[in-house]
Amino acid sequence: MSSLLSTPIKVDSHLDDLFKTSAGKSEIAVKPILTEEVIANVQKKKTVQGKQDKNKAFLGFLKAKDLLSKANKRKAEENDEKTSKKAKKGLTLDEKAEKELRTIFVGNLPVECIEKEGYKQLESRFKDCGKIESIRFRSVAFSEPMDRKSAFISRKLHSSRDVLNAYIVFSTREAADKACELNGVVFMDKHLRVDGASNNKQHDRKRSVFLGGLPFDAEEEELWKFFEDCGEIESVRAVRDSKTNVGKGFGYVQFAERESVDAALALTDKKFREKIKIRIQRCKIPVSEGGVRDTKKKNKGGSKKQNALRRQSGKAGKLIPAAKRFEGTRATKDDGKKFKIVKSPKNKKPANKKQGKK
Repeated sequence: MSSLLSTPIKVDSHLDDLFKTSAGKSEIAVKPILTEEVIANVQKKKTVQGKQDKNKAFLGFLKAKDLLSKANKRKAEENDEKTSKKAKKGLTLDEKAEKELRTIFVGNLPVECIEKEGYKQLESRFKDCGKIESIRFRSVAFSEPMDRKSAFISRKLHSSRDVLNAYIVFSTREAADKACELNGVVFMDKHLRVDGASNNKQHDRKRSVFLGGLPFDAEEEELWKFFEDCGEIESVRAVRDSKTNVGKGFGYVQFAERESVDAALALTDKKFREKIKIRIQRCKIPVSEGGVRDTKKKNKGGSKKQNALRRQSGKAGKLIPAAKRFEGTRATKDDGKKFKIVKSPKNKKPANKKQGKK
């Protein structure tokens, strides 16, 4: 150990010599930043930023102006369309009559026709007859008492009413006449009632029967099945209220032949819905169509006797009883008695009058 310490240690001083002979610590001249230059740079940046903001604002203004011009243009086009529609609505009498000849009425349609798929099926069914201009649905029963347009859009339909009516406008009268031939066809499990909108005559009375005592919720399809054995049926109609679409309790069935009417009259004992007895009668034919007047005209004035009784009646319409009659005896000078009033009995023979004393 002592030998190791006694030996001198050689130190390499080459690196130390290099540091001693070097140029020393390097110094970089740093130019001091003045306050004026800082302010100028900040102002320059603000100027550039302001120009950029102005450019953005100008571009936004141009974009807003373009959008506003487009909105005004679109609004003007909508107003033109509305005015054109109003002009179209204001048809002359001849144009209205001509359009009515091109329009058909379709009854007993399923309520599913107002949906997209049902509408397509309805359109495709009548499209074979000719070009369709428009389809308007009517007699839709709603579940809530609200505006009809709002209820139709929100589909607030009555659950117990599954049919409705529609008007279809064709481009030509020939197409409408061809569509009327589809009367009585089965569409979506319903027998359709198709007729011209200009046909004011609702049914042929000689080939029809009147139905009374129908339930208010009776459907046309039930009546088709009830009279299917009587013969070929042309149309069935259950009369309904125009506002509520609730049945009024009566209807009509029109057959293709007159002989079917007798078969229908024979069903008076058959129960509707197996428990309801309905009234089946012949339709009365008006005198203008060859019918016979059943009753004579009643005398609205009444007889003289009735008029006299009417004059004697009181405010409540009841007859005023006749005044009571009284009988009496005349007073004489001898007895000095006054008149004696005696009430005459009803429904009895008058009693013998008492004679005064002489």
